[in-house]
Amino acid sequence: MFTLRTTREDDWPEVRSFRIENATDNPVSWTATVEETLLIPDDGWKMRARRGEQPDTTSVAAIADETGRWLGMMCAQVGDAHGPEPVLTGVYVTPDARGRTNGVTDALLAAVLGWAATRGPVLRLWVAERAAPARKYYTRNGFVSTGRTQALRVLGRRSLPEDGGLMEMSRSLFTDAPRADAEP
Repeated sequence: MFTLRTTREDDWPEVRSFRIENATDNPVSWTATVEETLLIPDDGWKMRARRGEQPDTTSVAAIADETGRWLGMMCAQVGDAHGPEPVLTGVYVTPDARGRTNGVTDALLAAVLGWAATRGPVLRLWVAERAAPARKYYTRNGFVSTGRTQALRVLGRRSLPEDGGLMEMSRSLFTDAPRADAEP
């Protein structure tokens, strides 16, 4: 069992630890190496943790009820350089909490969809082209490719050919598209 809640500034040590785990597990997902992640000052982590308390951002964590361990986190913001619509960012679920039977990813996405629906007509995201499981998950949840791509840049190292690029996907928030909390 787990509880979902938005992050707040005093969560910054947990946000930091969780993102270090993310950068260790998959630097392409976090777009920063562990070394680059370790250079972020405490104020930077406090700012990231405050995203759960701001009107134009959200940061939702899934926390194990029994142990208090963070199992997953998804963030979103209103707009980016590609448009004003809400954008899903900062997605990470620990390897042992992934999969449909655990429900962590679906619960986090449902929370972000609810937040985004009050801020725009679609939710957009950027996903690594080589991240087939993530693309499959987003497709199953009503996201479609917009056709827009961009180069993948990982802070702290040169981009490698095997990194591939990023592709943009979006999902209407006002249709009968599958929801993360719906049965497959």
